[in-house]
Amino acid sequence: MPDDMPTKDQDAALVARAKMGDRDALRELYEAYSGRGYNLALRMLGNPWDAADVVQEAFIKAFGALSGFKGDARFSTWFHRIVVNAVYDYMRRRRVDPLEDEVMDRLAGPGGSARVTGGIQAGVEPHMDGLSEPLRDALMSLQEGFRLAIVLCDLLGFDHSEAAEILGVQEGTIKSRIFRARALLAADLRERGFSPPGGPRDTQGNHDHTERVP
Repeated sequence: MPDDMPTKDQDAALVARAKMGDRDALRELYEAYSGRGYNLALRMLGNPWDAADVVQEAFIKAFGALSGFKGDARFSTWFHRIVVNAVYDYMRRRRVDPLEDEVMDRLAGPGGSARVTGGIQAGVEPHMDGLSEPLRDALMSLQEGFRLAIVLCDLLGFDHSEAAEILGVQEGTIKSRIFRARALLAADLRERGFSPPGGPRDTQGNHDHTERVP
């Protein structure tokens, strides 16, 4: 679990208060997870406006379904699973209607945007602002399953077991995807004329490096 997130007991206490209608508890949950959820969406979608829209949608879904949250998983796991699903939903919508962004930008006029972000970006801790442009481009070139594994574990700091729970896969699958993704990132950076320090490393033992993800 990333060090800057609430503990399991703190999560449980906040959720219990939120279920009783405590608006301060809802605010604390939002403040605890908005930055990390935003950065997850940003690294999957590549656009800050889209990421803000997706995280806003994820919070609406999460808070709307909070009464049904049984606590079988950590709130952080449950919420980030909702963010991942919202990201995939957004990607599917874009594939169906790829001109929507162009229409929205045209409606906004020069230099503007027709999207409403609700202030999610304001005050968000930029966990990954330190990524170089070549690394951001290489990351966006990865297949979605590989990119998710790298973002969750290497960039957001989740351990393999919680990342696996978020994505609904085996822990070994996460390890394999991370190994493969690191190798692909290193190769991409070398093609762009950059030498990643140390190159990809196998810190988890031998894995199947031929895995393909949709």
